[in-house]
Amino acid sequence: MQIVLGPVLTRKGGYAFDCWTPEEGLSRAYIYGRIEDAHYARNVEIRSRSKGSSDQTIACSTVDDFVRLTLDLRGRQQRTWATPLPNAEEKHAAMEAVYG
Repeated sequence: MQIVLGPVLTRKGGYAFDCWTPEEGLSRAYIYGRIEDAHYARNVEIRSRSKGSSDQTIACSTVDDFVRLTLDLRGRQQRTWATPLPNAEEKHAAMEAVYG
């Protein structure tokens, strides 16, 4: 399973990062009051997913990389299922989900 972790972002009430998998889609992380706590939690997530697992974890440094990669992986998954790629409206919805 592929797992894509987004960068730590400012959210209402604090700081958080997003996680995306082809199976579960986008999931929001807990909102931390301190940026250091959010970075620590993200690093723990990266390390825990990497140890003893066949999962491929990709940690993105920028929102643009996170959006581009999740759309690319979703496109590959959809081509496998013989369905069309995301249209402009779906890409906009994905950007809104990430940017808030």
